[in-house]
Amino acid sequence: MLERLLFRHLTKKGKIGYFLGFLVLAGLWAYYVLGIAGRSMEEGRTMFLVGLIVLNLVWAGVCLLLWRIPKEEKKQMN
Repeated sequence: MLERLLFRHLTKKGKIGYFLGFLVLAGLWAYYVLGIAGRSMEEGRTMFLVGLIVLNLVWAGVCLLLWRIPKEEKKQMN
């Protein structure tokens, strides 16, 4: 749902950057929760899922700031 709304406003590079960046950040978050913090999936399930939601929202905002389609191109697309 978030991606559908977000992709209307991102360039092609922004869409690629969104997915690659989220995969990297999700991997780092999983490494932190499961490796560094030493929690199992049963113990850290809530922290892991909440962290993924927060990462998704923050990374979507960063991508929107970096790779927004210029207003001139939006008008031409409509």
